[in-house]
Amino acid sequence: MTDKRDEKLDGLLRSRSIEAASPDLAQRVILKAQQLPQSNSLPLWQWLRDLFAEFHLPKPAYVLASALVMGMVIGFSVPQETSQGEDDSGAIIQTFLSGDEALL
Repeated sequence: MTDKRDEKLDGLLRSRSIEAASPDLAQRVILKAQQLPQSNSLPLWQWLRDLFAEFHLPKPAYVLASALVMGMVIGFSVPQETSQGEDDSGAIIQTFLSGDEALL
């Protein structure tokens, strides 16, 4: 079945007419290329500025707020360690943060 389709496609490709290129095609390409401004090599600092201009970063307030919220979510999702070790300073801070009082 695929052989018939391949033969039919080959036959259609052979039977199509191919238009000849216009005789002044090369001259038109050259004239158009002369009209376009040529790109110069950019200094490194300008290239970097253009590169960073392509990135559309959100406003800094949104970035800071999302970083703070993500930090709080990660902080509250860390399981509380109840082991009694020699260093109790971390445990004291965790008990202060995880008290039964309502959030302020």
